[in-house]
Amino acid sequence: KEYIEGAGGEFIVKDAGGDIATQESDIRDLVAAGVDFLVVAPLEDNGLQGALQEAMDSEIPVILVDRAIAGEAGTYYTTAIMSDFVWEGEQCAKALMEALPDGGNVVIINGGYDSSTSTDRQKGFVDALDSSKYTIVGEQDGEWLMDKAQSVMENILQAQGGENIDAVFAVTDDMVQGAMNAITAAGLTPGQDILTLGIDGTRAALEAVEDGTQLASCTCTPYFGEIVLDTITKLINGEEVPEHIVNEDTLYTKDNVNVALGF
Repeated sequence: KEYIEGAGGEFIVKDAGGDIATQESDIRDLVAAGVDFLVVAPLEDNGLQGALQEAMDSEIPVILVDRAIAGEAGTYYTTAIMSDFVWEGEQCAKALMEALPDGGNVVIINGGYDSSTSTDRQKGFVDALDSSKYTIVGEQDGEWLMDKAQSVMENILQAQGGENIDAVFAVTDDMVQGAMNAITAAGLTPGQDILTLGIDGTRAALEAVEDGTQLASCTCTPYFGEIVLDTITKLINGEEVPEHIVNEDTLYTKDNVNVALGF
């Protein structure tokens, strides 16, 4: 809003409330209204292709932000601006291998399999781990929710036993918080008995990294205003834009988290 209105544009917001069918309908309404550009954060990999193709066929550039969809640039969207989710997962794996060089048993809490954010983060993490040293002993869907992640971690702890788990990686920091609640409720100490890692760079996660209960948090920047405006400006000027643009992120550990927390 700040960047678009600051440049003299009109900023129209549609909130689908987490429902993919509503998001599809919102897109079709905006296309019918004749907007000049569509900026879309897809809720799922599939479900929006028809509406987005309608926008592209109407010569309305589509800029995806934060998440990808299944399908090709040029057909369903003009460009996709997002973090490198695979890279985020890789950074967490590297932090774990540095902290636990002899290997160990690892639990993964993902956000399901219909989101590129979740699947790419998990892929980056798993592929970067040395499989000769690290064993995935549990994998559950936390549905992006702290409470759900706490519940599934409680189930995993009961099934595996806390003494048989060395680390937990969740694809979001909110789910790490849930996992840590379960670890604590089981009489164990996060960061000591079981290492925890996550992604998003939330304030709570960075504070947990600072106090040692979370090993690392990789940011997933929520700031898209400037880069979206820059992309729109290039399109208005007739310039080519890449099909994929990376929004840069940072891995925070005990060594550098003070910079993020401002002290």
